[in-house]
Amino acid sequence: MGCTTSKPQSVADDSAIMRKRGPRASMVAGKTEVATDPSSKEAQRMVASNGTVTLPQPASGYTMRYAFISQRGFYPDSPDKSNQDAALAEENLGGNSGMHLFGVFDGHGEMGTECARFVQDKLPANVCSDPALLVASPADALTAAMLSTNSQLHAAPIDDSLSGTTACSMVVAGRKLYVANVGDSRAVLAERSERQGEGLVACELSMDQTPFRPDECLRVLKAGARVLTLDQLEGLKDPGMACWTNEADCDGDPPRLWSPMGMYPGTAFTRSIGDLAAESIGVVADPEVTITQLSPAHQFVVLASDGVWEFITSQQAVDMVARFDNPYDAAKALVAQAYKLWLQKETRTDDITAVVLFLDWQQDTEQQSQQQQQDHLQQQSLVRTPSKNEQASSVAVNAVAGL
Repeated sequence: MGCTTSKPQSVADDSAIMRKRGPRASMVAGKTEVATDPSSKEAQRMVASNGTVTLPQPASGYTMRYAFISQRGFYPDSPDKSNQDAALAEENLGGNSGMHLFGVFDGHGEMGTECARFVQDKLPANVCSDPALLVASPADALTAAMLSTNSQLHAAPIDDSLSGTTACSMVVAGRKLYVANVGDSRAVLAERSERQGEGLVACELSMDQTPFRPDECLRVLKAGARVLTLDQLEGLKDPGMACWTNEADCDGDPPRLWSPMGMYPGTAFTRSIGDLAAESIGVVADPEVTITQLSPAHQFVVLASDGVWEFITSQQAVDMVARFDNPYDAAKALVAQAYKLWLQKETRTDDITAVVLFLDWQQDTEQQSQQQQQDHLQQQSLVRTPSKNEQASSVAVNAVAGL
């Protein structure tokens, strides 16, 4: 997640600094088409699923319900600026009934709109390009798809030299979640705690890739990047010392990546799809992938752009979503709260996108099998054959009774 700043821009293209975004976000899957004309101002302000979409997963023991909201940011200096976030939902991925793809893409730069939409359009086909790999290893299929989509974007008639998009994508395959993350959008899983009174706990399925992470900072430094805040770049602070601690305390001036050859690209993230000029200083499209085994303890997933995470923690998002009975109302409330917090703390807002997936579990089949075994053993104990000692006692009692 990148902090915003009201400082004067140090490069000609202020979109590289302010992470400006472009046109509408929309779902690719036809199952959730929006009723409004996508070219209309209303659709550019907010795009949403037609309520909650339900996907029964009987073989996995749960029903998935999902919804999404994507809202254009508030830009007082650019009243006609449109939403540059994009969201993706591809059901029955590659013809596999128990496999579904979700994604959130957060464009940036002058051509961020085109970059986000390009990835939104190309990623599903790229994930399915090797059907055998997709079934055998969804994690490898996601990784390969991210990298091939990045190469395709470089070759496309889109100037992605100083533009690109983050990409946080997730394949739901039966009882497993595969999350591939590039950038600072985020996936969070709500897990019911075994400790009494703790309720739902936020489990982050992705790690934001920014210079705040020591490992990511060191990686791009080794690649030749200069990592400096704007204060450091402008000589207001010592450029030889790391003057940042964590994102919460960055005072709107996060560390950014700069080329040794000039004052660009100024990205507050260390990985993205696109950003061709930044590849020479370590900005890569290689995703970090996590694999999670689902169980009835897992209640829902939130997949969102950094417009949500800027002022809302993962745990706060989980607590908020848990108050709702359906994902559409939950997504709407999450986006509305993020928008409100932006306006309380800034003079503008980011574009804000959230996909919420509920997991409605039937009785866990393993637990059911164990319970059946216990019930069977209990029944056996009630009708079991008496032991030799018990039989001898019974004979003695009967003999006495016959006297």
